[in-house]
Amino acid sequence: MSIIVNIILLPPFLIYLFIVTIRNYLYDIKIFKSKKLPCKIISVGNITVGGTGKTPVVIAIAKFLQQQNKTVAILSRGYGRKTTGTQLVSDGKTNPANWETVGDEPTLMAKHLSDIPVVVDENRIRGGKYLINNFHPEIIILDDGFQHRKIYRDIDIVLVNSNISKMNNRIFSFGNFREPWKSLKRAHLILLTKSDFVVPSKNLQAKLKTIGLPIFKTNTISSSYLLDSKNNKLEVEYFSGKTALLFSGIGDPESFIKTVQNLNVRILDSINFRDHKNYSKSDIEKISKKYIDTNADIIITTEKDFLKIGETDLPIYTIPITMDIDKKGYAHILKLLN
Repeated sequence: MSIIVNIILLPPFLIYLFIVTIRNYLYDIKIFKSKKLPCKIISVGNITVGGTGKTPVVIAIAKFLQQQNKTVAILSRGYGRKTTGTQLVSDGKTNPANWETVGDEPTLMAKHLSDIPVVVDENRIRGGKYLINNFHPEIIILDDGFQHRKIYRDIDIVLVNSNISKMNNRIFSFGNFREPWKSLKRAHLILLTKSDFVVPSKNLQAKLKTIGLPIFKTNTISSSYLLDSKNNKLEVEYFSGKTALLFSGIGDPESFIKTVQNLNVRILDSINFRDHKNYSKSDIEKISKKYIDTNADIIITTEKDFLKIGETDLPIYTIPITMDIDKKGYAHILKLLN
């Protein structure tokens, strides 16, 4: 980052840092108070802007708690949706609502979860009360809730991407951090995500030790099949040796590329859009042109992007993934709940 850009970003950086610091301090000394709801709240969040694998982690924790005979619900803000207020994504039995009305990530969560209601609301307390009044969950998982301190949480889980570089250990304006590193100390545990893709740097390992929290690793598990536009499952072996064009609109496209590399396909090129990309006609045309130029056999994208593409004649496939969390991590969560 050039000196000129640093100078330009310095004023908003200082203002943002001041606001975040003062707000957290007022919560810490109880001048600002968190509202406690009549059920357990587990927050799954991060201190970075995307790219930690939060959605598959929320899904994994929800399924685990369900296996422990807990009644679970999920509450999200619904980033990028075209609506406001309380919106029911799914009651756990019906198909998810249109992603544009509730957000892409809540739609993906609902798609993978059965008998677990999903609600979005920018007012998390209101959304939480809606879930309690209508579904009576024992536990609400608060998606992307680390910075949302208005609602009390029994467990604060923070995700840290193993691929965080030394240069990215900065606050929002100068890197991809929402809060200073020391904010992690108010969490209960850290999940180190995507540790199967990259060995955490010595710098990251040293900084994690300064926090003094339990740390558990997660791994990304690819499915044995790909889905086509009609949700037909095709075994991974079918694509062995084929050439592929990739595209994605996620916070960590490198991890997606590494996932596809494990499929034994030859990646010819990739297009990286911004996170939560809402694909327009011109975007599809850009993908189509690149597909023709590369002469690839197929196109592969993420599940989150796949559900937003709509109908197209392009041979687009997606590979579903799940997050495997260290069993000791699950045991620690149960311990904190009791």
